[in-house]
Amino acid sequence: MKRVNAHPDNVPGDFYVEDGCCTLCGIPQVHAPELFSDLYDKADHCYVKKQPTNETELGQMLRVIQGAELRCVRYCGGNSEIRAKLAATGDGDICDNQPDDQG
Repeated sequence: MKRVNAHPDNVPGDFYVEDGCCTLCGIPQVHAPELFSDLYDKADHCYVKKQPTNETELGQMLRVIQGAELRCVRYCGGNSEIRAKLAATGDGDICDNQPDDQG
């Protein structure tokens, strides 16, 4: 699992917000407020405060990825089902680890 320039306040796990990318669009707070920081927790940046632990939360995370204008929320995990879901919606480019990556 490799992360590309992750914001330091992201919790450990497969999903994260890229450092310096967030514009405080509000999409994460609307679709997954329990998974992301509040808009004003940190100066001018959001981050993943809780990783999804069930299908509902995973769906919320995927809605954030689909709805955000910038590609700030990234996936660095190896779950092929999640990668397939992201690819099916045209969001496969946010995956740091492609199937042929060794990690």
